[in-house]
Amino acid sequence: MRYNAFIYMKRNNLPGVTIPELLIGLLVIGIVIAIFVYALGVQRATSRDSKRVSDISVMRASFSQFWLQKASYPPSDGVSLGQPGSGAERLGGNGITSVSDATTPVFLDSFPVGPSTNEYYAYRGNGQGYSLKFMTERATAYGPAGTYYGHSSGLDKLDEIK
Repeated sequence: MRYNAFIYMKRNNLPGVTIPELLIGLLVIGIVIAIFVYALGVQRATSRDSKRVSDISVMRASFSQFWLQKASYPPSDGVSLGQPGSGAERLGGNGITSVSDATTPVFLDSFPVGPSTNEYYAYRGNGQGYSLKFMTERATAYGPAGTYYGHSSGLDKLDEIK
């Protein structure tokens, strides 16, 4: 009679992970990663909106300085501020000019550009007021996401030269 070791071998009952437990673990990890990615996107959009509001504040202050020296705002039917080659790259003594214009004084050496690729702030103005257009992606202190306009009197949703 031959001895068969496999017949008498005890089954090994070591603790392990079953397939359902593994799937539940992967599901939980997937949900955590999805929440993280969403929160990261929200944080990035909020950061871009903060930069836009900050840029508008800087430009409003520069236009106020221009007003204090010239008693008028730079006239324009509409221009994208800071766009290379547009001739609207800086705010100097002659108004909105290109970087190569050597006018003095210089109120803003170069207009800020938006945080996204090819994002420029739009300016319209006459001697008595101006309108700076920008868009937000998320709700800010000024209201829900959307298009806003900066004026000498503040920020709102009205495209009026104030």
